Amino acid sequence: MRQVFNQYPCIPPEEQEVVRKLYYKYGRLQRVKKNKILKCGGECNKLFYLKKGLCMYMVNYDQDKPRALAIIPPGRAMGDLTCLSGEIVNVTTVVKRDSEVLIIPPDILTKCMKQDFDVSQAIIKTTIAKQECFLEGMIANFTLDYEDRLRTLFKSLIISFQCPIEDFTKVPLALNNTELGDIINSTRVTVSRILTKWQREGLARKEEKQLYLSQKLFNDLYDWQDYFK
Repeated sequence: MRQVFNQYPCIPPEEQEVVRKLYYKYGRLQRVKKNKILKCGGECNKLFYLKKGLCMYMVNYDQDKPRALAIIPPGRAMGDLTCLSGEIVNVTTVVKRDSEVLIIPPDILTKCMKQDFDVSQAIIKTTIAKQECFLEGMIANFTLDYEDRLRTLFKSLIISFQCPIEDFTKVPLALNNTELGDIINSTRVTVSRILTKWQREGLARKEEKQLYLSQKLFNDLYDWQDYFK
């Protein structure tokens, strides 16, 4: 699970309420179809808030083996890190499900930060948390085998969506095996093999295309903060 930082891997935290209000106040609504690119690697000065749908940050997107840096569910801003730093990064923001985004000019964000201490503090705190999330995802892919990476991803999803933990918990976000493979730096075939193994062992089941996972899958999942409780 978490190995270094406080944030869980792969799914960044939601924007705080004071920041969310800025996007709703100044944002222009745009509907975007699946597989469209919101922002190409190397671009800057584009700022979005995901109201509905699903996006991913992808690396090596125009290469043979694109990989997902993070899953972006609704309630998160995209492009804020480059807007704040003024630097460009080689990350491509891809729409993975039909989505609705709020678009605001980047200078509104920086002006509000200068004018309102609470806004500034909230943005700084969330920016640090997002970086921790991305790093935790990369650390997991560096240090864990494929099965533990997948367990970590599913546990992070369950926690991020605040799902009640039950004997069998429904995975709150339906991702296909290719998408799961992109996130854990693996392949569709490897993910399929792991899920089939879990089903055979009674640790996973599908009901009406929904994936349910046994709590037993997560009982021995390492999290460094467990040692400080």
